[in-house]
Amino acid sequence: MTKESIFSKRNLFMNKKVLRLIRRQYKEDIDKTRNHERIRKFFDMKEKKEYTLDDQTWDDLDMNKVYDKLDRSYSSLGEAALYAMLRSPFMDEEKLKDRNRVIELLKENEIIRESLQYIYFDLNKDKYNTFLNMIENDLVINKFKYYLYTFLGKILPIIFILLSIFHDKKFMLVFFAISMFNMFINSNERNTIKSNGILYLRNIIKSAKKISAVRNKGIADYTDKIVVALKNIKGIDRGTRLIGFANMWGGLFESISVAFLLEESAYYAISSLLKEKKQCLIDIYETMGELEALISISGYQYNLKYQYAKPRFIQGTSLNIKEGVHPLIENAIPNSVSIKNKGIVLTGTNMSGKSTFLRMLGVNILLAQTFYFALAKEYEACFFNIVTSISPSDDLVKGKSFYMAEAESILRIINALEKEIPVFCPIDEIFRGTNPIERISLSAEILMYLSQGKTISIIATHDRELTDILKDIYEFYYFSEMVDSSQGLNFDYKLKQGVSQTRNAIKLLQYMNYPKAIIDKSYQRAEKIEGFI
Repeated sequence: MTKESIFSKRNLFMNKKVLRLIRRQYKEDIDKTRNHERIRKFFDMKEKKEYTLDDQTWDDLDMNKVYDKLDRSYSSLGEAALYAMLRSPFMDEEKLKDRNRVIELLKENEIIRESLQYIYFDLNKDKYNTFLNMIENDLVINKFKYYLYTFLGKILPIIFILLSIFHDKKFMLVFFAISMFNMFINSNERNTIKSNGILYLRNIIKSAKKISAVRNKGIADYTDKIVVALKNIKGIDRGTRLIGFANMWGGLFESISVAFLLEESAYYAISSLLKEKKQCLIDIYETMGELEALISISGYQYNLKYQYAKPRFIQGTSLNIKEGVHPLIENAIPNSVSIKNKGIVLTGTNMSGKSTFLRMLGVNILLAQTFYFALAKEYEACFFNIVTSISPSDDLVKGKSFYMAEAESILRIINALEKEIPVFCPIDEIFRGTNPIERISLSAEILMYLSQGKTISIIATHDRELTDILKDIYEFYYFSEMVDSSQGLNFDYKLKQGVSQTRNAIKLLQYMNYPKAIIDKSYQRAEKIEGFI
């Protein structure tokens, strides 16, 4: 019998309603409530790599929303791993190709994919991260409590049950009294042992065994790691079996678990093992999670309305995207750009598409360096360290001004120049928090400084004075719009080479029926200021 037929038989034992749901949701965005603070906990616990995306870059690129578009996970492991993978771009093409081979397998082989999805669906969520909370901190090890709870939860109850059966039923009253006392212990120990964390650990182990049985050479790197890890935690596996039994069928036997202190005695029996095998447990969590994350990416690619390209990574400092689009925009207008050894100054009015263009480039670079695809007809670039300054905001809690927040944001980019990998650094409205003279002076010097390093720097600005200062070291592109009396603002969202010459801010207010006196005097003042400059 072939492995494929084995999996076909396995499908017969799957809940048909769940299988239909899995098949339907693979072909669409999963509409579910996501708590990004909880999802990122595993990432926060992990050791950070050199080129990990920092919080501001993640927020600048609206990556929580992009994450939601990509995510099709059923388990907390898949959610957490997808987030961590997006925060940790690769600088190694072979690793990216390995991920891509798994993604392609999962798209093509629905038997393997659905077998895995069913396991993850059954595993479900650890809603409050009880497992991660349990292993994050130093575990309480207390052998005395193990022996005490074994005595109170197993030996004494069994003695009095047997006495009530074979001697006098009144001994059941003693059993009930012991059970009440054990309920009190359970209540007091709940925070210490985080029993639900042990329960989810038990579910992870069960799911890991099922995944390790899905034998296919395309996912062997993942299943082999899981098999090795399971061998290393055999003691934890044995120690959590009773907990799994007590919580079968929706917690039908939970009262038995409390009365016999099953979770408490199991925890103190394996707490030293949990501490010893902590890294092994994290490895299982991550490996299983990454496999489900790749299922999410395969589903996203499978259902894309836009074209997508496999990246071509090259030497030097360059970025070439042909007909790139942003994943969050329906019916997005594609744009192309080719940048080599120079930065870009991007001009145009608000809402014309400048910020979206910056984010489109950043998101596609990130997708190329995490999952080996870009939402474009063609993508060719070097590997980048992505550090952005698109939307820094006041940090009122720490008492920072807007200018101070901007200054710290730009300093991140300058410091990133010290690393080996070229920096992709989009900057939106540099130093908007200060006066025009200092803003232009600082902007020009910073951009000239950035151009001397290995960077692709793109600055979106309204300060056309920068075009004269930077004309020899930067290229110039713009987005434009039209304002007329019938339609108001009309954008085409197409990138054009050159410098924006439109001045439609006053005209837009005129369209919005601002008082004529304001409009006329604004035109007059603008002419005087322009003549003065």
